[in-house]
Amino acid sequence: MKRTFSLIALLIVFLVCAQVSDQTASLINPLKKLKSFSILDEEKIRDIEKQLYKEADTKELCFLAEKGSNVYIKATAINVLSEKDNSKLLDIFNKHIFSKEKIVRTTSCLSSDYLLSTHIFEAILNRSKLSEDDKETLKQRMLFEVLDHKPVNRELLEVISLEAPKSEEMYSRLRKLVVEMRSDVLLAIIAEYKKPQDIELIKSFGKDAYFAIEAFPDPQFLPFMKENVKDSKDFPFMFALSNFCSEEAKEIVIKAIEHNKKENLKNDCGNACLSTIYQQVYKEKCTLYYPLLANLWLTDKIISFDILEYYEMTHTKKEVEKFLSEGFLKPGEAEIMAFNEYNLDDNLDNLTGELTFDPTLRLIKLLEKTKKISDTLYDKAVRNSLENIDGLYLDSFISELKDNSVILNNKDILIESVKVNKKINDLRFMIKGIETLNDNDLYNNCITIISQRKIDFLGKEAKEYEEFLEDHKFK
Repeated sequence: MKRTFSLIALLIVFLVCAQVSDQTASLINPLKKLKSFSILDEEKIRDIEKQLYKEADTKELCFLAEKGSNVYIKATAINVLSEKDNSKLLDIFNKHIFSKEKIVRTTSCLSSDYLLSTHIFEAILNRSKLSEDDKETLKQRMLFEVLDHKPVNRELLEVISLEAPKSEEMYSRLRKLVVEMRSDVLLAIIAEYKKPQDIELIKSFGKDAYFAIEAFPDPQFLPFMKENVKDSKDFPFMFALSNFCSEEAKEIVIKAIEHNKKENLKNDCGNACLSTIYQQVYKEKCTLYYPLLANLWLTDKIISFDILEYYEMTHTKKEVEKFLSEGFLKPGEAEIMAFNEYNLDDNLDNLTGELTFDPTLRLIKLLEKTKKISDTLYDKAVRNSLENIDGLYLDSFISELKDNSVILNNKDILIESVKVNKKINDLRFMIKGIETLNDNDLYNNCITIISQRKIDFLGKEAKEYEEFLEDHKFK
């Protein structure tokens, strides 16, 4: 048996060598050991493609695309054929319709895979000389090829049908497969045709119906969503719900928020857990929901700058002051969102902005808004923030606020925080911040308090506690 396998392997090597030149064989040699296309190897692969473009002829490339010894040789040959704008790629696609071969792509921490046939599909459409009309024609042609091959390659179809040009024939054929395969991916595609005859079919998919409802937000789905509001903890439900904008949908939004609050009690994560559903609710900017979200500032101390700006536009200055004041008076840290992470088209510049990653800067921005409204509101807001801020952030809070006088008006809070905080690392940052206030009496008072708390830092923290006292002397 081993002898038979050896002979087969030798035969494959012989056939490859017979079909490609020594030069081409040498160029593809580094690809033979690949287990994935790594982001670290992109430049190397691109260099190989450039050399193949210059040295390999079409016949060799077509052979490698079909018979290459691994999927990475095939994919590389396909890329070069695409660069050459070669029409033979369509034949190669047809020959790979049933192929289960997959390309693995890796980064330093992530890995994903996709079908070789999907890669060929994209390579055909990416040819530089194709007009938009040509691309649409090719999409339809390849889709019908996949649909005509039985049994249908479901995985391939679900990927490439996302590119499907709309037509009644395409709708009819995909709908038939939705019924046969129970594919929620294809269901979402036929939902884009927005045909009332599909409403019951869509609802029959239960929890898997929400992507389709998002594509086809017909009011007839609202009773179905109301019955299944427990699914609001999952983003497909909320994405679908956010596409509605009516009083009936608003009632479901209220129930969804209430349900999420109850679920969050089990996780003990406070208002931070509400930030996800909060942003999902106004993903499509339905202002009918904005008052519901604004009210969460009063009940749960959570707000986004989008919702606050809308509140400012629709209320008097006095009303805004009262609104912000009531929220700040609630216990606990404020959960503040710089922008809606689900509206990436509007916020691409925000993705790498400091506000996105720094909760302290978001709090400072909110405090700056309160200062423009009234000094009284600002003083209250700063005091509340000092009462609730995590000790680790006190240093950055003081430095970013750039208002030592208002901080020093709240010495009692700083002293109380130093008395009760049980983490030596927190105390380091707290004292660092207090030191920048240039109030020696306050600083010395705090060091005295910490020096009298030896009993609170026994065991593993005892050494850190002694080091802390060594590093922080009286002034």
